[in-house]
Amino acid sequence: MTKKVLVCIALGLCTKLTLAQDVNLFVNDIKEERHLESDKSFVELSALIKGIKIDEFNQVKIKSITNAAADDGSTLQKKESFFGDDYSNNNELDIKLEAPTRKATNLVNIEGVLKYFSPTEANGGKVVVKNPLNYYNKNLLGKKYKDVKVTLVDKAALEKLKEKDEKEYQKKLNELKESGVIAEGMAETVDAFKQFFDGFGSFGNENALSFYVEDPNEKIVEILIYNADGEKMNYGSSKYGSHKLSISLKEEAQPNWTIEVLVESEQALKELKFKIASVLLP
Repeated sequence: MTKKVLVCIALGLCTKLTLAQDVNLFVNDIKEERHLESDKSFVELSALIKGIKIDEFNQVKIKSITNAAADDGSTLQKKESFFGDDYSNNNELDIKLEAPTRKATNLVNIEGVLKYFSPTEANGGKVVVKNPLNYYNKNLLGKKYKDVKVTLVDKAALEKLKEKDEKEYQKKLNELKESGVIAEGMAETVDAFKQFFDGFGSFGNENALSFYVEDPNEKIVEILIYNADGEKMNYGSSKYGSHKLSISLKEEAQPNWTIEVLVESEQALKELKFKIASVLLP
């Protein structure tokens, strides 16, 4: 069951400044879904964000819901949205909550925090790598970050090297281990290469770049690939386990392309507190 509503939500930047820029969210849809198992029931609000720039390099996501309550006295916990709660580069945001009891007629209060991510090279949120094919098997973030690693892996060349020269292949494996691409102990096994690359592939496209990612704090937002004319060449992606990432491309990667890695840096983030006073349930 859904109901169209219009609710204006005021938000203020979490900052020590006395004056804060206000942002408005207009809730234009509410969906309620009930199941026999109550823990699967939910209500979901869709809202349009007005007042801040939202695009590929100015994105938003929900950090937390700090308080949510209905008029039946129940406290509601946040639930993950169907497509996840990743950053969004459009001005529509979904807020999914546990469903209150059927006695409830409205949500009397919702409070939370949004992350507003505006990466640039200056604030450390964007790392630009020109001519990336010159940096195969090296950590692209090595000069900027110690706690995050993104290594562009030359899968095809290593496969050929293993067949042609076992000694040089072992040398390359050691280089990968030193850069963090292959975990300690893995390169010592006979089938290390096969184990590591098992699952790497393309996403419905033979043109792809393969990456090994170490991101324990989930700071990486996105990896973007551009051709020499500045056209975005990403054509989908596949992730295998926690570390292996394959990004499909519209065409074969060229030496003069550019990779941009978007990373949550402290300077690139602002937090927006929000409070919704009352929303009528379907």
